Amino acid sequence: WHEMYQRLVAYKKQHDDSTNVSRRYKADPKLGIWVTTQRTMYTNNKVSEERINYLDSIGFVWRTVDLVPWDDMFQRLVTYKKKFKSILVPWKYPNLGLWVSTQRTSYNKKEISVKRINLLESIGFVWKPLDERWMEMYQKLVTYKKQHRSTKVPFHYTDDPKLGHWVRR
Repeated sequence: WHEMYQRLVAYKKQHDDSTNVSRRYKADPKLGIWVTTQRTMYTNNKVSEERINYLDSIGFVWRTVDLVPWDDMFQRLVTYKKKFKSILVPWKYPNLGLWVSTQRTSYNKKEISVKRINLLESIGFVWKPLDERWMEMYQKLVTYKKQHRSTKVPFHYTDDPKLGHWVRR
């Protein structure tokens, strides 16, 4: 472990103070794999406090989503909203979904700037997604009632299967 750590320190000196080694780093493939392994183990709480301290001391970036500038991720969210007409990013978009979740966590912990809050709110960002999902389904139910003069949505409603399930909950 210490040998790989020293290789990472050397990499950092040669690469503009970066600890972001590609998994496919051709000059030292083992280093790229080792860095990825450290992140995975950290996510799974399998890295000792001592090793965390070593890596933190050189500015190791634990989550690769942190490597993308905030403004770039914000623009990705703007693009997503234009395409899908929603800010509720599903987990099939893991980087953007994680970033959105991180913004909510930062907001709840009061660790996000007013400027960023204002930017997010300017595009209709939803701080409490469960409330937003509920309202989204409620609006679908209102539309259903206008069309069918009833709120008795069949459980297996083929036009919108989620609506039937939501009404039954």
